[in-house]
Amino acid sequence: MIRNRIVTQLMFFLLLFLGQNLSYGTTVIEEQADSLRRVIQNEKGENKINAQLELAMLLFENQNTEAKIVAQSALSDAKQLKDKSLLMHAFFILGRIAHETNNINLSQTYFDSALVVANELDDLWYQSDILLRSGINQHTQGDHLEALKSFNMAIQTGRLAENYRAVGASYSMMGTVFRVNGLYDRAIEYIIKSRLNYEKADYVEGYAWAAYLLGRIYADLQLNEKAMDYYKQSLATYEELAKDNQNKSGVVICFEQIGILNLKAGNTYEARKNIEYTLEIHKASNSKYGISSAYKNLGRIEYASGNYALAEKYLKDALEGKTDVGDQLSKPSIYQYLGLCYLNTGRTGEGLDMILKGLDQAIINNQKRIQLDIYSELSEIYLGLDNLEKAMDCQQQLINIQDSMLLGAVNIKMEQLQGIYEIDAKNSQIEDLEQQNKINRLTLQQHRISLIFMIIGILVALIIAAVILFFNRRLRQNNIQLAEANAAKDKFFAIIAHDLRGPVHTQTAFLDHLHEEFDSLEKGELKKLLKLIVSSSENISDLLDNLLLWAQSQVKKMEVNTRELELKGMIQNTVEKLQQSANLKQIAISLDTDNQLKVLSDANMLQTIIRNIVSNAIKFTPRGGSIDVKTFASPQSEVTIKVTDTGLGIDAEKLNKLFDISSKSHSQGTENEKSNGLGLVLVKDFVEKNKGTISIESEVGKGTSVIVTLPQA
Repeated sequence: MIRNRIVTQLMFFLLLFLGQNLSYGTTVIEEQADSLRRVIQNEKGENKINAQLELAMLLFENQNTEAKIVAQSALSDAKQLKDKSLLMHAFFILGRIAHETNNINLSQTYFDSALVVANELDDLWYQSDILLRSGINQHTQGDHLEALKSFNMAIQTGRLAENYRAVGASYSMMGTVFRVNGLYDRAIEYIIKSRLNYEKADYVEGYAWAAYLLGRIYADLQLNEKAMDYYKQSLATYEELAKDNQNKSGVVICFEQIGILNLKAGNTYEARKNIEYTLEIHKASNSKYGISSAYKNLGRIEYASGNYALAEKYLKDALEGKTDVGDQLSKPSIYQYLGLCYLNTGRTGEGLDMILKGLDQAIINNQKRIQLDIYSELSEIYLGLDNLEKAMDCQQQLINIQDSMLLGAVNIKMEQLQGIYEIDAKNSQIEDLEQQNKINRLTLQQHRISLIFMIIGILVALIIAAVILFFNRRLRQNNIQLAEANAAKDKFFAIIAHDLRGPVHTQTAFLDHLHEEFDSLEKGELKKLLKLIVSSSENISDLLDNLLLWAQSQVKKMEVNTRELELKGMIQNTVEKLQQSANLKQIAISLDTDNQLKVLSDANMLQTIIRNIVSNAIKFTPRGGSIDVKTFASPQSEVTIKVTDTGLGIDAEKLNKLFDISSKSHSQGTENEKSNGLGLVLVKDFVEKNKGTISIESEVGKGTSVIVTLPQA
């Protein structure tokens, strides 16, 4: 049983790597698939699941729907059998299938599940394969730095498991990441490392792939002769392999790149031969994608040769094929060359329309290099048509894109270079440590006991240091909290002693005067005095409300009951209560609110926030001024409330202290209204408790804007 399982797993690993790079002839694949289908029908348990997994790996590149169904069935059976090894294999293959169908997030979910099981089994060999595939997913999504980390981990686990094929593939992918980011010296170094590991694994196809990648690097560097040498090395190996396995995928990619190099060199005769050969191979395997790519390259070659009618035919065939397979990335250059063919055959209007269509598609695809080519062509075309304005516009677009590309490249390198060099340094350290471990292994064995005691001593010292550090930090935090509490307490008593006592004494004096002089007061004086008492009472009431709310907040006895609230109604209800105060100062309040906007907030806290902000605006706006309250949706699922007044404004020094409870710098209103500074402190506290933000913009003499953001419901 164990021997059969080992043999089955070895066959399974062979199919995994064949599935990575090989595409057997249709007849060979169907014969193997039929054989595996018969096993699935006749076997049960472990043998059936292994056959299902092998069939899924065999079919996933060309028949992914059947592959997915078979792999999901294997996963279900493995769960019932409670076989972790088979479960891991099923997750891994489903990840490969999802990647093939461009469902990268689902693919990574499967790989993560496979890695969890691999860690439970302590299967380093398989861990390296999973980490490699995770890195490929991250690279596909453009997260190059995370991809490098995954490849680096795959290298470490692959070394420990002596899985040199996975190590070689990881180095190869790291080299590709470096090439994409323009770090060509690093790329060459890592591709060479991949070749060395492929040699250790005796993996000839990997050696050919490394040579192909070196060709791509030197082609990017415009070192075409050296690129051609590497392409020919790779081609020779792939042709030898094709004699045995009938797989010509490697042969095709080499001939395609050789054809492109010949086209760049102006050797259209050789380029045509190269690309026609790739077309022949793609037709034999019925690859729509490959056939359309070959037609596109042939169209470029015939255009360069001046055969515009033939070029047009090839390009139209390519466009039809790319549309069928859903390849949007190839369309811009096809439209471009079709347009050039039209222009060169006197169809100026059609040609311009086609080139502009290619430009639109390139912009949608964010293909900046193709945009550069098209704008360059358009600039020359418009110059030829004496349309200097459009020619200059195209030149400006060229400059803008070049600046954007340069800035993007700098950003990529600045963000990633440090991480890349850290990975390099870690690899070098690991290699040095591995060598040192081999040299010192016997010595370490002799000193193991002393090392254990030393480690224990270090751990004890670290624990003691950590405990001391922990209590020291706790003490510092407690001191900070105590200082903050003392400041808050002092402020609290200051408000009670001054800001509350003053209005109360004033109100008492008014009432005493009213009591003593009631009979002698005229009706107008009596009304005026009562108005002052009412205003004083309202101020005291607002102050007491804020004091109570702030005190509850400070001792953390206030619960935040977040729920969905209709914002417009909340604002209208709150502003209506303040309308009389505004009317007394002849201040106009305008509301510009969206009926559809809803926020996630505590209703009482939101009402307090709006009341304090609008009340402050009334207090510091001169008679006859105005206040605007606006709401609008913001990015990141937020709602913004903006209250703008035409008041006195705030200078920069005071602006920085508005939210400081300990600040004694508080101004009076335009008609000597009292201000204790507690309102905005309370507003900030409530906004943050509701997961929002608050900011203030102000200029002396020009008014103030208070901007609050809250989560959108």
